[in-house]
Amino acid sequence: MFGPIDWQRTVYMIIILLIAIDIHELAHAVVADRLGDPTPRRMGEISLNPFVHMDQFGIILLLITSITQFGFTYGRTHVTPTNLKFGPQRGNAIVALVGPLSNLALAGLIVIPLTLYTNHSFNGAVDLSQNQRIFLSLAVILNVLLFVLNLLPIPPLDGFTVLGGFLTARQMYALAPLQQWGFLVLLLLVFTGVIGNIIYPAMGDVINVLCPNGCLYAS
Repeated sequence: MFGPIDWQRTVYMIIILLIAIDIHELAHAVVADRLGDPTPRRMGEISLNPFVHMDQFGIILLLITSITQFGFTYGRTHVTPTNLKFGPQRGNAIVALVGPLSNLALAGLIVIPLTLYTNHSFNGAVDLSQNQRIFLSLAVILNVLLFVLNLLPIPPLDGFTVLGGFLTARQMYALAPLQQWGFLVLLLLVFTGVIGNIIYPAMGDVINVLCPNGCLYAS
C-alpha cells in the first residue's frame, strides 16, 4: 500500500507548507487588525513565525502526512468578528478571503523564476538546478491547492466564511448544522475522492493561467 518514502520530497513539503500556512494565516491576522480587531495582535499572531499560527496537533499532522503524496495541516488565527468594520459577516468574509488569495499571490511569485528558466526568450536569465525546479514546482502546486481548497464553501474552510458575507443572519443560522458537522463532511469528501474531482480540475485551470507554457518541472 505504501511505497518507499521520498525523504527529499517530504522535507520539501514540510518547508513549503510551513511557509504557505504562515503567509495564509498572517494575511488573516493583518487584515483583521486593519479592520479594527485587536485580537490577532493581542495573541501575537501578526508574526512570520509559522509556529505562532499552528497548534501541536497541526504540527504532528504535518509531519505525518508529509510522507504521503501531499502533506496536510491547518493553521489558526484568532478573530473576533464583532470588532470588524463592515459588520461581523462581511468583515469576517474579507478576512477569510485574503488567506486563499495570499497563497495564489505566493504561487504567482514562485512561478516567475520558473518561467524565466523555461522561456528561451530570456536567454537563461535564471539558472536553476533540478532540485530547485522540483522545490519551486511543488511550492506552486501546494499553494494553488491551498487557494482552491480553502475557497470551497464548507466549514471550517475559508470559503464558507466568504459565503457568509453574502448571506443574511437568518440564512447563516439555517446553516448552523453544517457548521457543526462541516469537518466530518469535509473528511467524507476527501476519503471518497469527491473533493479531488472538484479541486484538481480547478487547480489545473489556475496553474495553466499562472504557467501557460508549462514551466513546472515534470518529475
